[in-house]
Amino acid sequence: MQPLRRGLLLLVVTGVLGLSPATAAAATWVSYPALYAQVRSGPLIRAIINPTRGDVEIKFRNLDEWHAYYPAGAESTLLGVLHARHVRVLFVPRPRPAAAKPASVHHRLRYIAAAALAALVLLGAGVIMYRRRRGAPRGDAGAPPA
Repeated sequence: MQPLRRGLLLLVVTGVLGLSPATAAAATWVSYPALYAQVRSGPLIRAIINPTRGDVEIKFRNLDEWHAYYPAGAESTLLGVLHARHVRVLFVPRPRPAAAKPASVHHRLRYIAAAALAALVLLGAGVIMYRRRRGAPRGDAGAPPA
């Protein structure tokens, strides 16, 4: 019984350790002057600029990431330094507004279907009434036969 328990415990511990998420380095938020100093002289791989939010992300050769909000009007200066240092620059595209859906015309289709159904019901009722009248005897229908 002991080897079975020990084996199950070993299996559970191995599974938990195997399924645990790997620790990833989180991005560091820094001030814009500190980020700009690294842009001018640091070992960078790439930069991602998000004009919608007004922030920039730089990635170093050791795969660390820094984020900072840049002041208004600083994007052109930042781009000039990045291009001069031959750093790959990516831009986050602006979100496009969702295309407006065409107006729904289901109510018209419902009215047309209701009118067609009503016409069929009236036609059916007329046929039934016509057959009943035609098949009825001409004399007194309620009198017993003599």
